[in-house]
Amino acid sequence: MTQVKSKSSAEKQPDLLRVHATASRFDPHFHSTYSIVAIKRGAAEIRSARWSETARAGDIFFFNPFEVHAARCSGDNAEYVTLYPSRAFLMSCLAIERREGPLSIQTAILRKGSATTELIDVLNAARVEDKTIEGSLRRMFSACVFSTNSADEGVGALARRACMLIRKNFTRAMRTEDLARELGVHKSHLVRTFSSAVGMAPQTYMRQVRVAKAREFMTEGVPLSEVALMLDFSDQAHFTREFKKVYGMPPGAFSRVLGKYRR
Repeated sequence: MTQVKSKSSAEKQPDLLRVHATASRFDPHFHSTYSIVAIKRGAAEIRSARWSETARAGDIFFFNPFEVHAARCSGDNAEYVTLYPSRAFLMSCLAIERREGPLSIQTAILRKGSATTELIDVLNAARVEDKTIEGSLRRMFSACVFSTNSADEGVGALARRACMLIRKNFTRAMRTEDLARELGVHKSHLVRTFSSAVGMAPQTYMRQVRVAKAREFMTEGVPLSEVALMLDFSDQAHFTREFKKVYGMPPGAFSRVLGKYRR
């Protein structure tokens, strides 16, 4: 089970959510935004379909939106800061004009060096503006590789179609049988193929898409009671259970942290 020891969040604008936490493990999960994770203390074994390595203090690693990943600390809890930039914020850092189509980060991890140290030092500052973070990110990104291919392309045609259909219908709960029927395949074939390619079962992926969208809505200031209804959770308790599985804390606590930084 996901185990987070502490968590705090800072948000100056919706395009960049910043979370500081200590944790011992994260079960397979994903986010609907890009994730840039800077390890401040400790080490963690990171696993995803795209890469698997051990990240240590001073390293920075990356995930694309909806990229399933998991982590386990090899010793004491790891302390880290995660940046969740929007697509628009990322493109601004890269000085790319607005364009349609996919943009994925191909680099898995940057080992401790001048670029990673600069960003971590900036994130450690008591008060820091997003423009300062953006400047440090821009310099760090010069060492990264990006692609205009979709990050989903490596998962296979059936799994990719299933992922897109689930994301398109995120406002409603969907049974695996219904998903298989819409895709024109047998349920067992879908479960086997999807789980192997993506890293989790279709039903788990469906729940986590809704949880990821819930976090987006909460960041935008939507009340918790409305979030649960918008995403077709059976009740508030159901929403709380699913949110805590992914983020290691209940949605109420996460919302209070966000509210603290909005005041």
